[in-house]
Amino acid sequence: MDLQFPGPENPSPPYGRNAHPYFLYEMIRSQPAAIRATLRASTHVAEGIPAPPDRKTVLFVGMGTSFHAALASAHAAEHGPPLAWYPRAVDSFDLLLEPDLLPRAGAAVVFSSSGETALTIEAQRALRSAGVPQVLVSGTRTSRSAELADHLLLTQLADERAWVHTVSYTTAIAATLTLLGRWAGDRTDRGDEVGPAVDAVVRREAEWKDRAEALRDRGKILILGSGPARATAREAALKLREGAHRFVTVTGVEEFLHGVLPCVDGSTAVLAVTTSAIDRQRAATALAAASRAGATTLLLGRGPAGAGGAEAELPSVPAAFTPLTDIVPFQFLTYWLAVGEGRNPDVMGFDDPRIFAARQMYGI
Repeated sequence: MDLQFPGPENPSPPYGRNAHPYFLYEMIRSQPAAIRATLRASTHVAEGIPAPPDRKTVLFVGMGTSFHAALASAHAAEHGPPLAWYPRAVDSFDLLLEPDLLPRAGAAVVFSSSGETALTIEAQRALRSAGVPQVLVSGTRTSRSAELADHLLLTQLADERAWVHTVSYTTAIAATLTLLGRWAGDRTDRGDEVGPAVDAVVRREAEWKDRAEALRDRGKILILGSGPARATAREAALKLREGAHRFVTVTGVEEFLHGVLPCVDGSTAVLAVTTSAIDRQRAATALAAASRAGATTLLLGRGPAGAGGAEAELPSVPAAFTPLTDIVPFQFLTYWLAVGEGRNPDVMGFDDPRIFAARQMYGI
């Protein structure tokens, strides 16, 4: 494959604001309404998208935040109602590196908020050449990605105004979960259940702001997440890197106890996001060990509380929908960490000439 990588470009960050509330703040707070609108709109559109063929792989494809939406959606497909096909999440670049995936694919669900991500477009071209039908999950009706797709699942009220994406992530998952439900024969409307749960987490903004203050002096952040929480942990890490400029890494809950602990000290914050009583119990043990090593810790989860330590209860929603609620605290942590340090969280550090010059070296 003769792959043409995108060359240097001159990005145009949204510099329009220089104090709170930045655009990112509005985007975070817009999510309950956007998720409700997306669930409603997707219900009708999904009815017209044919289910994948039996015994074939369905690829869930995207880059960056869009890949995390793909990862969450593929996990939901794998662990939801029994399917006759096999879900596989793969980022756009890896799909180009592993063309042997294409002959086994019966369909692809492609994620791109703008529809203009260069390597996702290349992946779509490869899918089209292999005759793989594509459903594009996007926030825009007209784009290069839309031209390559067979079906469009449009998110609602998800026009990002900050470069650190939030609402396009949660609405993309909401739209895809509706599609997966239709493919599995489930026509349950989750809007009245999920929308209020996301709204409840957003309304706890003051709590998340206080949590951000507790992390202010921690230069390194480690996020633990396993199973359904793995996509949330990865997306949370990306937000904290992009908006708060923290060095963040991700590991599984149990994996942390198998060698990561020696990296933890008083400059570290260890945060865990869990979705069940089982991983919450084990995460509590991991965080107790991290605390003894000097780290600041926080556990976000549901189920019986652990023994001591900082914990925050998350609302109960169907397992597939936990990414919609669980990412919100991390979005607010990102925002208030940045604002507390005098940073503009909208622009991914491009107001720093050093970072802006580095970014001009490549396209995406």
